[in-house]
Formats: sequence, structure tokens, C-alpha cells
Amino acid sequence: MESTRHASDGRVPDGRGPGANPGFEEASASAVERASHFDSEGDDRQLGRTATRIIVVASCLYALFHLAVLNFWAIDEWMYRVLHVNLGAIIAFVTLRGFPFEKINRVYPWDILLALAALGCTIYVGMNLNMLLMRAGVITTPGDFACGVIGTIVVLEFTRRTSGLVLPLIALAFISYIFLGPVLPGILRHSGFQTANAFSFLYSQDAIFGLTVAASSRYIIIFVAFAVFLQASGVGDYFMRVAMACFGWMRGGPGKVSVFSGLFFGTISGSAVANVVASGTFTIPLMRRLGYPKEDAGAIEATSSSGGQLVPPVMGAGAFIMAEITGIPYAEIILAAALPCLLFYAAVFVNVDKHAQRLGLHGVKRADLPRFSSLKGDVFLLLPLYVLLYLLLTGYSIIAAGTWGLVSTVLVMLARELKLHSTVLVLPLILYTLAPFAGYAINVASFGASLVSAAVIVAVALATGRGSWSVAPVLARTCLDGLSDTTRKSLQLISVMACAGIVVGVLGLTGLSGRFSSVLLDIAGDSTLVAFILAMVVSIILGMGMPTTAAYAIAASVVAPALQQMGVAPLAAHMFVFYCAVISAITPPVAIAAFAASALSGGKPWATSVRAMRFGMAAFLLPFMFYTSPEILLLGSVGSTVFVFATALVAVYLFATASEAYLFGPIGPLERLVALTAGILLLWANLASDVAGLALAAALFAWCRYRGGATRLA
Repeated sequence: MESTRHASDGRVPDGRGPGANPGFEEASASAVERASHFDSEGDDRQLGRTATRIIVVASCLYALFHLAVLNFWAIDEWMYRVLHVNLGAIIAFVTLRGFPFEKINRVYPWDILLALAALGCTIYVGMNLNMLLMRAGVITTPGDFACGVIGTIVVLEFTRRTSGLVLPLIALAFISYIFLGPVLPGILRHSGFQTANAFSFLYSQDAIFGLTVAASSRYIIIFVAFAVFLQASGVGDYFMRVAMACFGWMRGGPGKVSVFSGLFFGTISGSAVANVVASGTFTIPLMRRLGYPKEDAGAIEATSSSGGQLVPPVMGAGAFIMAEITGIPYAEIILAAALPCLLFYAAVFVNVDKHAQRLGLHGVKRADLPRFSSLKGDVFLLLPLYVLLYLLLTGYSIIAAGTWGLVSTVLVMLARELKLHSTVLVLPLILYTLAPFAGYAINVASFGASLVSAAVIVAVALATGRGSWSVAPVLARTCLDGLSDTTRKSLQLISVMACAGIVVGVLGLTGLSGRFSSVLLDIAGDSTLVAFILAMVVSIILGMGMPTTAAYAIAASVVAPALQQMGVAPLAAHMFVFYCAVISAITPPVAIAAFAASALSGGKPWATSVRAMRFGMAAFLLPFMFYTSPEILLLGSVGSTVFVFATALVAVYLFATASEAYLFGPIGPLERLVALTAGILLLWANLASDVAGLALAAALFAWCRYRGGATRLA
């Protein structure tokens, strides 16, 4: 692969990360472009300068509109959701190509018609809002019917352009079920609905603008903006440098760097493919240079990047949907996700270590790695993450925490431009001093505090001669690009949440969700294990070919209720479904993250996805702990949680042993089976199973150690 050959000449002696080597970036450009296609997002149009400027301004206004409504400007919730979806659709129709044959520098008449249709639906809802609130889905006028049909088509096309055909086809199948239900047999049969009422229902707060769009309209823009501005501040490069300094020198170092870069990027990114592109352009060529096979390099990156969706606080936007559906506080969800996330990355880390040991792979020379002394000066870049987590865990609302995190990111960027890094450390004191006095106007106070902090930074910079007013245009341009990029990166999530609302709405309208749950319960009988296995299969299938958040939203309406009826706690049921939707990104036949990584590594896509499943083998077993060992979700005492986590760490080591067939040397099928059995026993929160698992593990260790010693003596 061309990018691999060029990357072999690149070194990182100054610790500046992947952006430090222009030759590397140029060589990797084509691979990045190929990998980006697996995000299922339509190709951006390249319009003229004037049109591009108009689009940038419109995108910035779209993002600012959300920030204003969420913090200062109260409008009707339904109207806000309609604007959220339809204005995003208009931007997508203008900026994204609808078909491969279209010229990249032209907007076609059907794009304009679709944009006008979205605008017309918005105006219609706005003019008839009060009446629609009372009659939607019950008493339908011709105008309501037309708006419902046109608006549904707009949502389907919006989703197709940003996310591909899979989800729109699923939504169309569910829409068809509304009308075909009366002629279907068995549990699929329902009494039927009038066509006009059905489309009026779909284009209401019970379907398209229901729970899924409620979550995206409240949280997506803020947290996407937070991630975009945090990346612009340089935190992505900083994460990579930290990972290189900590793990690059170890056995199989680049593979371990890939694992921890996936963990780090997961704190700010909710997309597996985005994580692959962000870190894989650096880690995959480095792995190839040190001897990793193509498929293995891609598989390691795909697995670690997919796990990024499990990392708090963003969690691929799934935590927002989970909070809306279950009513569980967001802070409780991200706390519960912490230990399973650590177990996932511990499992991948051990797997990579044993893989490197088996292949005899070494690390990067220390002279070629960033020095820890060079990392100290940039630790202030992590301040926004600290602010966000602190506020979330101390009881502030998600919107307040996201807003404060965003403004603190802008302040970090300002301090970095003015070379006053240490000054940023006083910002939390200013923010937290004002916070108790803010009351209901906490978001207003955050902006006030940020203005005060910005004034202090600028004043100090000018007084000490470290900065000048020339910084202002640079920062303004960065903010403009950041807001525009926020809108562009939000379009896919917005569209899939609206389209998923169709599916969720039909499930509720026809009662299919309840009937599906009853079927699943009938098949499972009294076996909770069988129910969980069926739930995993359904969730993974739903996750193939569509974004994780949409897969979770649908599975949460279909599968999670059945698990809850069997006595599973709501948090455990929904976390299980979400976890399974996440690992679908590395599960054949449609393993989006693995296919993206294979584009960077030059390996075969299917072979890469199969090996990704091997590296992520523990990920297919750990979710069952949410029922067998709910303490891992902090649903128990501290002592029991510590014990369960400790035994789970032993279990993931055994899973890695079984996966890589290596323990003090190569092992055979029988030893692998013993390791797998011992690991499964340790995942079950039961004294007898723990004792049996530990006994099997001890016997396996003793046997492999003895055999290895005997082999060396011979």
C-alpha cells in the first residue's frame, strides 16, 4: 500500500503527532478519502465561492439557533423539533449529492424542490401549530395529510443522503406495515388505520418528532460542537502524543497506541468511522511499519475505534437517547458505563499484547517517541473535559454542562493562541464561583463568566506582550469554521433520529412492539440467557449498515421491553442493547468500522472484520454481565462491585488467551477451550462459578507454565 511505504519514513522525534509529518499526510490522503466513504454520508458538493459562503453562514446560523434556543430563547417544543429536522434537511439537500451521476459543482432542480418541500412543511406546522396539537393523527384535514406525506418523504430522502439506504428501507417497510397489517396473519395482524390519519400521526410528536428527535434536538448540536471545538483546540493531537509516550515503546507498541487512542478519541467523538479516520491514519501505517499484517492492523484500529462509542461522556449519542427513553439521569448512565468501558479496552489491550508476543513484534524506539516533559505544557487542553464531567456529576443539567464545556473550550483556544496556557487554570475558579449564584439562569452566567475570563486572558496577554489583537481574526475564523463543521457533522445524527422516529412511531401505533416482546418471551421461555442471546442477535442485525444510535433507538423499542418483562433492570436491559448495537460495527457481513480500517491498511475488508471480531471477542461476552453481574453497572455495594470487576479482569485475560492461543507459548484447542470456559464462569456473579473459574484458570496457568518450562529444558 502506497501510504504504508511513505509512512515508514516518518518519525515523531518532536512529539507533535500525526500532523507533524507533511509527507505522511499527503501519502495517507487517498486512504482517508476511501475510509470516509464507509461513514455512509453523501459526498459534499463543491460549489462556487459565493454559494459556499452562503452555506457556511447558514450552517453557522443553524448551530447558533440551537444554542440560543437551548440556553436563552424559549419556543414551542414541537416547532423547535420541526425546525431542527427540516432546516437541517434543507442544508443537506443543497450540500450533499443525491446520486453518483450528479455533478459535484451543481445543485439540481429536485434538490431545490426537496428544500422547498421541507420549508413548506415547516411553515404549515408553524401556521397551524395550535390546531395540530389537538388533531394530529385523529382528525386529519387535506392539508395535514399533504404535509404528512411530503414531510415523511423529506425525512426519508434526508436520511438516504446522509446515511445510505438501509434505514430508509426499514422505515418504508414499517410504513407499509400500517396498511398491510389487516391482511397479514398471526401476531402481525392489526385492525388497520386510515391513510390520512396514519401520515398525520407519523408527522407528529408521536413518531418523527418524538423521543428520538427530542434527544437529538436537545443534545446533539451542543455535544457535536463541543467535540469539534475541542479537536480544533488540538486535543486530538495531544491524545495521540500521550498514547505514543505511554505505550509506543511497549511490545507491539503501535497496536497499544491504537487501543488507547480509541479510548481517548471516544471521549469526544461518537462515531466509530470518525475514530478510525482520526487515529487510524497515524496508527495503522505505524503498525504496518513494525510488522503487523494488513488485516491485523486494520482490525485492531476498527475494534478500538468502535469501543469509543462506549466511552463516557458522549457514548455515540446513545446515552442521550437512553436518558430520554428510560428517564434514568444522564449522569447515572455515564457512571454505569465506566466499568464496562474499561473492561472492553482492557480486553482489547491484553489481546493486542498477546498477539504481539505471539508474532514477536517490538515497540517504537524511545528516541522516536514524544517526551513526557513536552506534554506537561499542553495538559490545559483537557480542561473542557474536566469542566464537562465535573458539572455532569455534580447535578447540573446536560445542556448546562455541555454549554459550559463548549465555552471553556473556546477560552482554551484563546489562551493557546495567546500563549498563556497557565492562565486557563484559573477559569474553573471563576466559573464555579459564579455558578452557585446563577440559579435558573446558569447558562446566562456561563457566558458572562466566559466573557470575564476572556477579558482577563486578553488583558494579561497584552500587558505581558505575549499577544496582540491580530489573534482576534484567527479565533473568529476558527469559531466560524467550527460552527459550520458542527452543522455538517450533525446532519447524519439528526436524519437518522428522525427516520428512527418513524419506526418507533409505527411500533407504538400498531402495538407491534408489545407483540414482538411476547414472541421473544415465548421463545425464551423461562431462560433469561436465551432471551439475552436473542436480544443480542436482533440488536447486532439492526446495527449492520446503519449508525449505532439509530440501531439502539429501534432495538430499545423492540427488544429492551421484553428483557424488562423478565425482571431485568431497565438500565441493564438498555445498556445491553446499546452495547450490542456498538459491536455490530465490527460484525460481518456489514462491519462498517472494519471496512473503513481496511481502506487505510490495504487489507481485505471481510478478513479485517473477522479478525476484528477476534480482537473484540470479549465484547460479545461482557454484555451478559449486565444481567449476571449487575454490580458492574454500579447496581450493588462497593465491595461486590470491586470483586466483580476484579474477576472480570481475569476473565478478559482468559478470553484473550483463548483468542490468541498463547499462554507462556502457543497453546492447543483443548487449552483454549479451558481458558474460554474459565472466563465465562468468572463472568457469572456466583461464588460457586467464581471458584470453579479460578480453579480452572489456576490449573491452566500451572499446566502451561510447566509445559513451557519442560519445552525449554528439552
